[in-house]
Amino acid sequence: METPATETVTDIVRRHVRTTPEAPALIAEGQDSLTYGELARQVDRIQDRLNSLGFGRGDRIATVGGNDPATAALTVGIWGCAAAVPMNPVLSVGEFAIYLRDLKVQAVAVDAELDTPVRGVARDLGLPVLEVERIDRNVAGMIDLRSDTQPRQTVRPGPSQLEDLAMVLTTSGTTSHSKVVPITQRQLATKFARSAGVYNLTAADRCLNLMPLFHAHGLFALGHELLTGGSFMILPEFSADAFFRLLETLEPTWYTGSYTFHMAIHAAAARHAEAVEKSRLRFFRTASGHLDPRIAEELETIFRAPIMTNYGSTEISSMCCTPLPPGIRKPGTVGFPFGAEVAIMDSNNKLLPRGERGEVVVDRSLDFDGYENDPAANAQCFVGKWFRTGDEGFLDEDGYLTLTGRIKDIINRGGEKITPSEVDKALMGHPDVAAAVTFPVPHATLGEEVAVAVVPEKGAALTDETLTHFLRGKLAPFKVPRRFVIVDEIPKGPTGKIPRKDLARAFGMVTDSATARPSRADDRPPTPLEAQLQRLWADVLGLDRVGLYEDFFMLGGDSLQAVDLFLRVEKEMGRRLPRSVLFEAGTVVKMAERIEQVVPSPCIVPIQPKGDRPPFFCVHDGNGQVLNYRELARLIGDEQPFYGIQCRGLDGEEEPFARIDDMAEHYVTEIRKVQHGGPYYLGGYSFGGRVAYVIAQKFRASGEEVAFVGLIDVYSQAGQRRREMKSWLAHHRDRIRALPPRQVPAYLWMRTANLGKMVFMRLRLKSYSAAWNFFKSRGRPLPRILRNPVLANDLIRRDYRARPYDGDATLFKAELYAWAHTDQHDGWYDLIKGKLEIRPISGRHFEIVNQPHVRTLARELADTLEKAQAAFTASARLAS
Repeated sequence: METPATETVTDIVRRHVRTTPEAPALIAEGQDSLTYGELARQVDRIQDRLNSLGFGRGDRIATVGGNDPATAALTVGIWGCAAAVPMNPVLSVGEFAIYLRDLKVQAVAVDAELDTPVRGVARDLGLPVLEVERIDRNVAGMIDLRSDTQPRQTVRPGPSQLEDLAMVLTTSGTTSHSKVVPITQRQLATKFARSAGVYNLTAADRCLNLMPLFHAHGLFALGHELLTGGSFMILPEFSADAFFRLLETLEPTWYTGSYTFHMAIHAAAARHAEAVEKSRLRFFRTASGHLDPRIAEELETIFRAPIMTNYGSTEISSMCCTPLPPGIRKPGTVGFPFGAEVAIMDSNNKLLPRGERGEVVVDRSLDFDGYENDPAANAQCFVGKWFRTGDEGFLDEDGYLTLTGRIKDIINRGGEKITPSEVDKALMGHPDVAAAVTFPVPHATLGEEVAVAVVPEKGAALTDETLTHFLRGKLAPFKVPRRFVIVDEIPKGPTGKIPRKDLARAFGMVTDSATARPSRADDRPPTPLEAQLQRLWADVLGLDRVGLYEDFFMLGGDSLQAVDLFLRVEKEMGRRLPRSVLFEAGTVVKMAERIEQVVPSPCIVPIQPKGDRPPFFCVHDGNGQVLNYRELARLIGDEQPFYGIQCRGLDGEEEPFARIDDMAEHYVTEIRKVQHGGPYYLGGYSFGGRVAYVIAQKFRASGEEVAFVGLIDVYSQAGQRRREMKSWLAHHRDRIRALPPRQVPAYLWMRTANLGKMVFMRLRLKSYSAAWNFFKSRGRPLPRILRNPVLANDLIRRDYRARPYDGDATLFKAELYAWAHTDQHDGWYDLIKGKLEIRPISGRHFEIVNQPHVRTLARELADTLEKAQAAFTASARLAS
């Protein structure tokens, strides 16, 4: 059984001064090391400065600085005589205000060279600001404190004692949602000793820490080296090149970081073979998240050193770890418990035998007394001496722990339990996926639905359809996500951990329709057609039954499920319906009526007809559908009427257009049925923007006013320069070099498959064009099989060349352009003869009408519409 520590941080530093005062404590590139003797003198100096200002043992001093030796030295100094409250230097004004208040901070120590809003926030709260100054730039971490604060009476001066508060940390998230973890000097030193023992650390070891010094992971790594008299170094800003350079120049014996750092190091290792060969690493550690076992194995081969998988928490620090050789190492586990006792408990607080899955609990006797001022959390997390970690797992016959997920993260989809990490792992097998985080979205009938945020590799283009297709066969159908969010970066909390439960709200995916199911009862038996539709709806939505009057969207339906539903309707009933039917016929009863009518679908779809502002008409994309505008219309607001213009021929009853002038002329006629005169406000996404552009030209040619033309990431095609084959090959060569070797075959296979699809699409379009010309040249109607708006729109896209427009336009341009050419929008500068305004939208072309990027698009579109409407009103007043 582990014994409690008997030394404070000051005691530890002074112990090394007595034996090895010249040993390096803090190391940095290009500077002399800070020795333990100098560190001890600095601890005394910081104590004198704080005591002279009226701060002493247990007083809470926030530390705000960069990832450098100065912040490490400051933290050690405050540990010696007060309580450190580490804070992320990039917090916002509001976040700093919450942290400083809720963590009961009494002063703020901030790097004098750091530009941060914390100074202003501290002054507003009446807190003293202590400036951290470098007094010798030739020595790593040589600092002093300066302050203009009026001194006060020190209540408890001198070095900290074992039961004094040493540090205050928080769990993931802001303090409004996280819990406060106070740590005493005794608990802090006990945590240091636990890991230092299992890693066999000595004074000869040098740690290269990749984690921030406001994170428990990085702070405890600092403590491991302090305890054993070793050396600590840190990267001010991580890059793979800097990491491999330090392997050679500073010669660390171990490094520690989260899975994201290991993945970057793994990807870059092949470019740094010389640094790898010279490496003195005897092990390296991963924590703060799950690292793919295959990457871990390959890193061990690269560095010829074992990886230590560490399992811990802010509250307990390290609990389990894989052993150093010759200890038995079991891939897929997080090792065996050390120091504290670990067990598995069921929901009834009963300890389970080995092999059974349940919640991981740990004896918290030496580490953790409870959350600060949170009796409800303490009552929930403690069962006698046991602390509930919130993690699910099991212990094998040898006592090794395997984690299977977070208890709170497990998604309950209508009784089916999905472990998010399993879906994450499956998606990470796609060579174009850089990161993936699966999370729950509230669902009116299932309780929760599966969603996932995906970060594509640089230069890759991903869609919901491609990812869904990839996952089929790899996961059970109920585990395949129904919602995909393509993003540039996964949102993280201040501690760097990913709050899965918060992602749905962060992406704007929590709506009234997702949380409340209408309860109107069926007042009659269904007709045979309605019964058939009820069955199809229930299958698609994953429900036991669907009422005649229940709305598709209120039942949690989304665009992917809509596609599935209409494919099944067409297959079983022979009726092709546009997806916009769900706007006007969103119940089983109304859909049945629509199928029985067998009338052509209307061109204008009132997606959001309410509001007293002039309507905005938004033309379909190349697929001809307008269901993908639902979120955009909702986010613009109830004051702005929003009409979609969908393609003719979606239902197979009418022939689609194959000339853009014919299409635009028809849409002009349909728009006039809704709005009898100008000014008109027009727009379209992708292909639809080109059509809206022609519609605007036709309105102006007839003498009518067009007040707004919105081009939502519309490629101009004018002046477009395609990349040469040499450049295309170089791009893919670079992608392959950046991939782990195990992913190269999958990448090559996918690129080959994509090339095959491109050839097929071109052949299909040529065949369609030939068939179209054959029937038209003979004056015969198109067969139903050829009434395909998607292919007809491809003909338009191929043949159409834009003509100049003498009005104004706004281009909503995706910030991340398609790789094929970087100037796909440039032609608009020559075509628009009036004013061309550019509004950047986060995301790629295929992402901007989906969450989370659609929120930016909606905000920008609403702003430009409002300004255009105000400008026209002002000009009309002047004219009158």
